[in-house]
Amino acid sequence: MMLQPKKTTPGKVLLFGLGMLLFSPWSLASTETEIQNSRLKLNQTLKLLRSETQKLQTQQGEEKGLLSEVEALDRQLSILSDQRVERSRQVQDAMNQLPELERQIRWHHDHLETIRTNIASHVRLMYGLGGQGILKVILSQESTARARQGILYYGIVIRDRNEQFRLFSETLEKWQKTVENHKKLLAEAQTLAEQLATEFVLLQQKKEERVQLLTKVMDQKNLQQQKIKELENARDALGAFVDKLQSALVSLPDISPKERMASKPIQQPAQNPVQSAPLPSNTVTQQKAERIVQKKGRLKPPITGPQGQSRPPGLFYKVESNTEVKAIFRGQVVYADWFRGYGLLVILNHGDHIFSLYGHNKKLLVAPGDWVENQEKLSESGDTGSLEGVTGLYFEIRDNGLSVNPRLWLGS
Repeated sequence: MMLQPKKTTPGKVLLFGLGMLLFSPWSLASTETEIQNSRLKLNQTLKLLRSETQKLQTQQGEEKGLLSEVEALDRQLSILSDQRVERSRQVQDAMNQLPELERQIRWHHDHLETIRTNIASHVRLMYGLGGQGILKVILSQESTARARQGILYYGIVIRDRNEQFRLFSETLEKWQKTVENHKKLLAEAQTLAEQLATEFVLLQQKKEERVQLLTKVMDQKNLQQQKIKELENARDALGAFVDKLQSALVSLPDISPKERMASKPIQQPAQNPVQSAPLPSNTVTQQKAERIVQKKGRLKPPITGPQGQSRPPGLFYKVESNTEVKAIFRGQVVYADWFRGYGLLVILNHGDHIFSLYGHNKKLLVAPGDWVENQEKLSESGDTGSLEGVTGLYFEIRDNGLSVNPRLWLGS
């Protein structure tokens, strides 16, 4: 019976190859050069990533400013719409007052005609008396009593004439004011309505221009986000490659020349000294042996209490500032710093190409390279980097560089 050869994993092949290279001077120098080149590429990638994130931040700032401007324009449009309705109502009221004003104008006109008739009668009377006036009235009477009556009558005639002239002037003035006020009201209302219509059209045009600019900025932002995603993948790939080389160089066990010539697969190297540090309990030791993929669907959420709200591609926990943010599983901190759009951000590497992200923190309690245990405190929640200004935690899980639904990993 022939024995089947054991399957060799890519990791063992890589370690075996590194082991063969480590024990020849030129191979060691080649490996060191490769590490330096990889580090150089990594630094270049990180520099480009910072540049792209700065561009994205600038465009996000423009987007926020344009959103605020569009919102202000919407408020102005709403106010102008209400004012247009009010002005239209005033114009309609003026039009409704027009028949009453026309009736008053006709009444004043008729009243003026009556006064004119009365004044004409007085003029004829005074003309009949001639230039003698009151003397003719007095001297034409046969007795003193009748003369006194004539005087009284003449006085009444004069007073009535004066009153007719006064009424005529007053009525004429009122009629003129009524007509002028009506014309002025209509003219003002019409002018205001035309001005508001013009402003409304201009604001609508300005709003359309802002919307077009906003669409352009959003398109550019999506492009920048795609660039940043690609740069992050490149950074992670280069970083993982450098970590593998450094880990292999540090932890690869010494072997004899005879063993090297045997071409046997080198066993899995010892764990990194940081990983193999003494642990406080058997529970933690058992967890170290577990892999995060084995806990899928049963992981504790990063925030205790509230349910996460969907914010694709992750979740957002709306909580008060300074709320404890905890690790969903044991892992190593690979990023703990400010990141554009996410504020103070923590990224954990849980192995198996699984990463968890914790954004908008107010305070970071870990640093890159730290190892954290399950439900260990990472940070305190805040609103850093948030365009909405809402306090909470943004949480995301990435599998092989792709964002996945965190609810599939978290327990109920």
